[in-house]
Amino acid sequence: KNELEALRSLGDEITSISSQDIEPGLFGLPFSPFLEDYLACQKVAELLKSNTITHAHFYSGCFSTTVRLLKENGVKVSYTCPAHDRKVSMEEHTRLGLDYPYPHIKDERLWKIFFEGVRQADVVIVPSRLSAQFCEAEGCKRIEVIPHGCELPERVAPFPQTFSAGYLGQLGPDKGVTYLLQAWSALNWKDAVLHLAGPGTEGLGLFLQRNFNGGRYNLLGFVENISTLFDACSVYCQPSVVESFGIEVLEAMAHGRIVIASEGAGASELIEHGITGFRVPPRDPQAIAQYLSLIKGEWGRASEIGKKARQRAEGYTWGRIREKYQELWVGL
Repeated sequence: KNELEALRSLGDEITSISSQDIEPGLFGLPFSPFLEDYLACQKVAELLKSNTITHAHFYSGCFSTTVRLLKENGVKVSYTCPAHDRKVSMEEHTRLGLDYPYPHIKDERLWKIFFEGVRQADVVIVPSRLSAQFCEAEGCKRIEVIPHGCELPERVAPFPQTFSAGYLGQLGPDKGVTYLLQAWSALNWKDAVLHLAGPGTEGLGLFLQRNFNGGRYNLLGFVENISTLFDACSVYCQPSVVESFGIEVLEAMAHGRIVIASEGAGASELIEHGITGFRVPPRDPQAIAQYLSLIKGEWGRASEIGKKARQRAEGYTWGRIREKYQELWVGL
């Protein structure tokens, strides 16, 4: 959304092809990222017949054939790639006894085809240095780090009277939620609550009872307004094992909340440890528990850290980030 706004503000004519336009199911085909690439290539080929295309921008996905066609026609290509280390992701699935469900990422031959479009782009945009390191190791030449942005709430809500931690997001293995649950269960506080929000969290009751029954939980499920979660928190936790960014970290900071973020999340790079939040190693429930205890025990520092976190987030509003996109594309 914000990349499109930045492109349109440059004043050029924009043709947008969305994922809905190249959904294989629309053509009676099974889902495959390679079929999406084929269908996108067909649409671009039609555009090239009657239009002069000077620049093409891609957001994620597999578009290697489409990029090749554009490059052959002298078009400059930029590619946003919010990628993270796929091997770490596969390792985490194995640790949890799960099958890795993405054959095009697991299989080396398919992965080479999948990622070739990113490698061939004139510039690759990534949201963190963590993501940049992965893309560099995969053979990308020019890489530019532009973090994601946030919307600043008009006011910062006061901290809740009951000490509470929070998590917002998906429940996939990469997110590392199990390590947060291990930490919270081990602390087993009766005077604090862990809010869990995001699709699927509303159904965790029996799972928590069987595996992490220490401590109190509030299962919110999907929340329409993210402030519902952040305003209810004293501290926000992002326990990601591996993640290119983790926009919830920045959103929590924008709400003036203390953040404990795993270094597996690229957004942890925005945290000055002990000043605007706390960074912990991935897969380390003991470290998460340690800093939860520290914050709870030194509650007098909470407003100071929260205020500095908010100030840090003010440098990453979507308006500022869109300007960075614009500067990059004009230069290209």
